[in-house]
Amino acid sequence: MRIIQSVHRARSARPIVRAIGVALAIAGAGGCGSSSTGPSTAPGFLGGTATNHQIGLVVNATGKSVTLFQLGSPTTQKQIALGTSSAVTPVGLSIQARRAAVPLGNAASVALLDLVNQSVIRFYLFANGNTTGSVFSDDTTLFVANTTTGVVGRVTVGQSSDSVNDTVEVAPQPTALTFAGGRVLVTSTNLDENFNPIGNGIVTAIDPKTMAVLGTATTGGTNSNDAAIGPDGLLYVVNTGDFVEDGSLTIVNPATMQVVTTVSGMGVGPGAISIDSAGLAYISGFFSGTLVWDTKTRTFVRGTDNPVCAKLGDGSCRGAFAATTDAAGKLYQVFFGSASPSLAPYVFVFDPTTFALRDSVSVGVGPSSISIRKF
Repeated sequence: MRIIQSVHRARSARPIVRAIGVALAIAGAGGCGSSSTGPSTAPGFLGGTATNHQIGLVVNATGKSVTLFQLGSPTTQKQIALGTSSAVTPVGLSIQARRAAVPLGNAASVALLDLVNQSVIRFYLFANGNTTGSVFSDDTTLFVANTTTGVVGRVTVGQSSDSVNDTVEVAPQPTALTFAGGRVLVTSTNLDENFNPIGNGIVTAIDPKTMAVLGTATTGGTNSNDAAIGPDGLLYVVNTGDFVEDGSLTIVNPATMQVVTTVSGMGVGPGAISIDSAGLAYISGFFSGTLVWDTKTRTFVRGTDNPVCAKLGDGSCRGAFAATTDAAGKLYQVFFGSASPSLAPYVFVFDPTTFALRDSVSVGVGPSSISIRKF
C-alpha cells in the first residue's frame, strides 16, 4: 500500500504514475486553510466575482495541469498546462502574492506560474531526482524538495540560471515544506530506496538566508508526509504509516524543534493536512475521508467513526486526497476519482460546522491537492 502515498500532495513521488493507476482502481472502495494576499481585488479572472473574490487552485496530478475556479462561479475556470512529458507528475503547489510554484515530480523540476495571466513563467531544474514539496520564504525566494537526492534547493524569481544549484542535505526523502518563524521546515518520510522506513519521520529546520541546518526533530510515527502550521505557531505533522494501521499526528515546536506530543487514531493512510484560522485541522486520507481535529482542545470534531466525506450508495466514504476551507468556513475536499467503480473526480463542498454536502465542482483529471486564496 505504500505506493498510494505518492499521489498525495507531497509524497514519495518516484512511483507516482504507477501509484495513480492503483489509486484509480480502488479509490471508491475507501471509505491548507485559506488566506488572503495582496489587494482586495486582482485584475480579470483572478479577481473572482463581484460577491466572492476567492479563487480555488487545484493540482491535476494525471492531467499535468493546475485548474483555477472562481468560488462565486465554480464553472468559470482557467487551466494552466504544465507540460506533456510522461515525467511531469505534479504533486502540490505553494503560493506567494500572485505567483505559484508547482513541483513536477519525476521531471525533477518546479514550474513558476503567473496566476494573473494563467501561464508558466519559467522552470527551475535539478540535475536529476524527483521534486515534491515547495514553499516561498518571501516574494522572490522559493525552496523545493528533491525526494530522490534528499536535498532542499533554493532559487529566486529573477535568477539568470534555470538550475537549482543552491542546496542543502536533509533527512531521506523530504516531501513537505512549510515556512514559519523565519525558518523553512522540511518534513521527511525517512524511507529507504524501497520505501521502507529507516526510522520515524524527521523534521529539519533550515535558515533561509544561509541554508544552514538549525535543528531536527524526530516525529512519533513513520512515513511522515505532510505538515501545516497552526494559529498557535506549532507545526502539525501527519505520519501516514503503513496504510494498514492508523496513522498519527506529531506536534512540533518549530522554535525549539522539540516534539510536544504525538496523537494516534488519525485513520488509515492519512496523507494531507490543512489548518484553518480557528485551529481546526483537516486531515485527509485515501481510505478515511477527512477527519476534523481541534488543535486547541486536541480532540476530534469528526473522527474515524464519522469522517467528512461524499458517501456512496452503500454508505461508505469516497476517499479524500486533500481538503481546505474558504473564508466562510466551507470545506472543499478533493476526490481523485475512481475507475472501478466508475466515479468522476470532484471537489466536494461541505457546510461549516454541520459538514453537510452542498455541492460538487468538476475540476479536471486527477485532482490531488487544493488551495483557496483571495488575490
